[in-house]
Amino acid sequence: MLRLQAISKRYRAEGAPVLDRLELTLNPGEYLAIMGESGSGKSTLLNVIAGLDRPDSGRVLFDQTDLATLDDDAITRWRRAHMGFVFQAFHVLPYLRVQQNVALPLDLLGVADPQRREAVRQMLAACGIEALSERYPRELSGGELQRIAIARALVHRPQLVLADEPTGNLDSATGQSLLALLHDLNRRGVTIVIITHDRAIAGRMPRQIEMLDGRIVADTGGQR
Repeated sequence: MLRLQAISKRYRAEGAPVLDRLELTLNPGEYLAIMGESGSGKSTLLNVIAGLDRPDSGRVLFDQTDLATLDDDAITRWRRAHMGFVFQAFHVLPYLRVQQNVALPLDLLGVADPQRREAVRQMLAACGIEALSERYPRELSGGELQRIAIARALVHRPQLVLADEPTGNLDSATGQSLLALLHDLNRRGVTIVIITHDRAIAGRMPRQIEMLDGRIVADTGGQR
């Protein structure tokens, strides 16, 4: 699905590389964790995969298209069509109801009613929050907000979902419920990449990647 070849990235010309000639292959349907201490480069790696950061050198190949060569408009269109994001901070819009938040990717893709309404209804039901569709974010718990973020990330049926510390703001029981939901989605064929500091969480995933000083120093499980 995705291949990163000799990816290097610096934020300051005189500084150490944040990513240092990194190589990574991500196969369809994988479920993997990226681990590493602060400053290891894992968040930058996620941003490069998403096209939010551009590498200084190397290629990011998605079905033979080098994402690193696309202009800003093209990479934005690509993200909308192929990718979903789940962030630790949720990033739901407080002035929109739940169903409106979840519908945002479909709005950006120009999906018309009634297809849009039905897609939102199905995804809310899949995430167990259909009864919350008319509520505002301020009325909801952290676990409910995270489920909204997941529903929004998946409503347009992306091929790849990136999650940055998705359980970081949740209590342990809600976090476990969230991971069970992600696992179920992966079983349906969604490729999921999670950044986590929690080795117990990472240990539940078929593939684990460890980063240090901008490089992958361990890659266990899964297909390479």
